[in-house]
Amino acid sequence: MIARLSGLALAFSLLAAGPSRAQAPAVKNAVKDTVYEMPPVTFVGKAILDEVQIRDNATVVTRVSEQQIRDLNALDLPSTLRRVPGVTISRYNLVGSYGGAEGGAIFIRGQGSNRPGAEIQAMVDGVPKFVGIWTHPLMDLLSVDRIESIDVYKSPQPVRLGNMTLGAVNLTTRRMHREGQRTYVTAVGGQENTYSLSFNHGGRRNNFDYYFGGAAKGSDGQRRNADGQIRNYWGRAGYRFSENWDAYAIVSASDNWADDPGPAGGPLQQRNRFYNQDFTLNLTLANQNDRTNGFVRFYADPGKINWEQTDPTGARFNTRTDWFNSGLRAQQNLMLGQATELTLGFDYDRYGGKVWEEHADPANDLRLPEEFFSNTAVYAGLRHSITFDNGVALVPSAGLRYNRHNVFDDEAAPEAGLTLGNNRWNLYANYSHGFNYAGVYSVWFYNVAWHYTTDSYRELKPERVNHYELGLKLNPSQRISFDLSLFHDRGRDRIRFIAPPPPPPSFANVDRYEITGFEGSVSWSPVDQVSLFGGLTLLGKDPESMPQMPGYTVNLGGNFRFLRRWQLGVDLSAVDDRYVTNARFTPLSTVPVSAIPRTGSYVVTNARLAYYISEPGAAHAGSQLFLAVENLTGTNYEYLPGYPMPGATLFFGLTVDY
Repeated sequence: MIARLSGLALAFSLLAAGPSRAQAPAVKNAVKDTVYEMPPVTFVGKAILDEVQIRDNATVVTRVSEQQIRDLNALDLPSTLRRVPGVTISRYNLVGSYGGAEGGAIFIRGQGSNRPGAEIQAMVDGVPKFVGIWTHPLMDLLSVDRIESIDVYKSPQPVRLGNMTLGAVNLTTRRMHREGQRTYVTAVGGQENTYSLSFNHGGRRNNFDYYFGGAAKGSDGQRRNADGQIRNYWGRAGYRFSENWDAYAIVSASDNWADDPGPAGGPLQQRNRFYNQDFTLNLTLANQNDRTNGFVRFYADPGKINWEQTDPTGARFNTRTDWFNSGLRAQQNLMLGQATELTLGFDYDRYGGKVWEEHADPANDLRLPEEFFSNTAVYAGLRHSITFDNGVALVPSAGLRYNRHNVFDDEAAPEAGLTLGNNRWNLYANYSHGFNYAGVYSVWFYNVAWHYTTDSYRELKPERVNHYELGLKLNPSQRISFDLSLFHDRGRDRIRFIAPPPPPPSFANVDRYEITGFEGSVSWSPVDQVSLFGGLTLLGKDPESMPQMPGYTVNLGGNFRFLRRWQLGVDLSAVDDRYVTNARFTPLSTVPVSAIPRTGSYVVTNARLAYYISEPGAAHAGSQLFLAVENLTGTNYEYLPGYPMPGATLFFGLTVDY
């Protein structure tokens, strides 16, 4: 099946690429993504965020760069994104995300990586990364040490990204863009026997480029049984065949574990450890010229989980998961005339695997033989640019995806957008219809755990949301940029566990909700030595008890370069209290608000002081010695009730960039 689909997609891409034809620069630029960037800063890197982009479908994407990851002393994806406006996280430990419960997750405006069945998708280089059975991403498989940039999609992306994208995060692997070589080594040590070692080496010669590296991290944790260990490895090789064609392969592997310390003050957890490992292959053929660009991509992602647990009686058992995700994705963007662009795409994703639960008494074992779901989708988008004499451009766009699922009903997902503006200001509006199917986990619960004799899980409808957003981007000068947006989500058919009576238990599409919010941010570089950032997100929701939706979040950050080689980075997050239950197993329409756990509000400040070994602007100027403190003021705070996060924690390190 995949071989036939690969042939069709390759033929589609070859046909669409065609010969290169000249294109007037003004027209070509008029229909490209509107990207606003702060001007190059002579001495200091941007604080918190790299840039905010208005994409061609009139949606906003926030980008975090390699430089921000380094300046924030971020050891993993949650600690990288927790400063991004509109993003919240949950975690147990300093190092290692406990993937079997709520110990490692990210949430975008309240939509998140719930267990099971995430509403948002995590991707690496355009490839979805999630457990094929339980349908949620594992944070420890998403290494930030290999990353060139991270794009955060804060609204549904149904046309180009499809299922499970009520929000999305895409990590892009480093590559060498210039001739030569680069080696980048970082060593970090800190309290609680915390360490992080990472190595990257890349090179480019003529048409061939490569990058490879690895990372090892670990910590004893701030509490007993809060330890974890991460091992990640990766490599990328690319070759440009001609001016219009290039291909690359990316491989990665992970082997990790993390412990669950249990709620503070409760009984000591005797045996709760979460092991995970995976291997990913991404093969991409891309084309680009003045009239068209696109790609064909094949991916494969096998992985394993061993979740060691202890039940309330003290008996030990293991839940083992073997998954295998694979797929083919093809996309081509075609210029039609002088100011119109057509996007055509095809996706095929297959995901699933097997699960078995092992008990001391084999009679209690549970097994799910191999089970796979698949989505086959075609999509199209159209965008047209109208440029007026005063330089203002009006760009309407629309798109539609048709998704065919091998188990559930088909789904059509439209979107539409409109932008109006120039290089100084841009007004945008968009609508999208996101959808999210139940995963293979539904087969496990219905047919194995709950002993259904019929395939009742097939009656589940996809979760759906209609998203509306209106925003304004201002760039009044080369040193300051503002982003403002209002958004509204109407969701329905959320899949929730329904407990007996009457028996048996089941999932049902029971919940409806509404989210209304405001988000604003400002990036300002008053002088070359200073870069400042501020962000505010306000959320209103109905029902009030919707989890992971604080009423407000405030994010502040600044980088300050002084005495030429010294840089101080400071960031602050203020987060309102919020409900934190696993909503998949808590029907919000029926549970009293008083029965739902919540965290308190908090303010956390972090700081990092670095001494750069080379002069600013010199080749390989990233070499530095640094000292970082997380939770500088020793705030008592929790991402989950009963799981206190560390007080003031000191780190020190060395980066060699040559």
